[in-house]
Amino acid sequence: MPTKHGLTIFFVPHNRKDSVSIRLKGWHVIAVTIILGISIILFLIGVLLGGRSAKLIAENRAIKAENEMLRQQRVKILKLEKELATTSELRKWMQDIVSVKENNENPPATANTSKIGITSLLDSPFKSRLLPELDEASEAIRRRRDFVPKGLPAKGAITAHFGDMDSRFLKPHSGVDIASAEGSDVLATATGVVSGIISDPVLGNAVEIDHLNGFVTRYGHMKAIIAKHASWIERGDKIGTVGSSGRTEGAHVHYVVTKDGVPVNPEEENEKINEKGQYGKNGS
Repeated sequence: MPTKHGLTIFFVPHNRKDSVSIRLKGWHVIAVTIILGISIILFLIGVLLGGRSAKLIAENRAIKAENEMLRQQRVKILKLEKELATTSELRKWMQDIVSVKENNENPPATANTSKIGITSLLDSPFKSRLLPELDEASEAIRRRRDFVPKGLPAKGAITAHFGDMDSRFLKPHSGVDIASAEGSDVLATATGVVSGIISDPVLGNAVEIDHLNGFVTRYGHMKAIIAKHASWIERGDKIGTVGSSGRTEGAHVHYVVTKDGVPVNPEEENEKINEKGQYGKNGS
């Protein structure tokens, strides 16, 4: 209880009859009040500063996490840029493979000498950087082109051109005649399956090859036939020898190419294989 010059505090225990009193002088009360006030103020300041610090720490952690995420994204972007540059180079290289063309200034080549261009491109410095899938893709392109007739089946001079009027039959010539020494090789101009072994009074001994893509080639007036019916033939394989069987005036090969049953000109210099493995003019 307050007194004239201080404060007296009584403690009355429940299990004792005698009470205990503590008398505080005036300056004691003032000191205790000041200390208690300062303690409260410091506590409040600590709470405020602690909350602010916790907020700053949380924000700092969030900023660090965001910076780390941005760093990782930058690394990914740099990798993507590098891969994009590499992919662009590889794409250009693959386009070079697809756009391989014959030199139009050269005469028609025979089947065994017509494989040009792709081999040299496959030896380019980009080969070591290709994935197996790209190697397989380029090989698939090369194999697809092997099924398209290309070049001529024998070495020799062309004595009758496609579309020339044939005085013996009074109709345009359906193929080309290549004069060559009797017994010289006749080669398949594309990969395919032997679909016919022919013995005809006009065409003589002949071989027909189905190239499984709409193209069919026929080789007539042969002396001997080596190819077997239904056998698999690769481009450049020997299928027989030049002769003069059938209705003919000398040893030569009557070479016919049809596309979907329609004769096409195998001598046409501007016809080439495009990226789809088809014949087309000017790459179309």
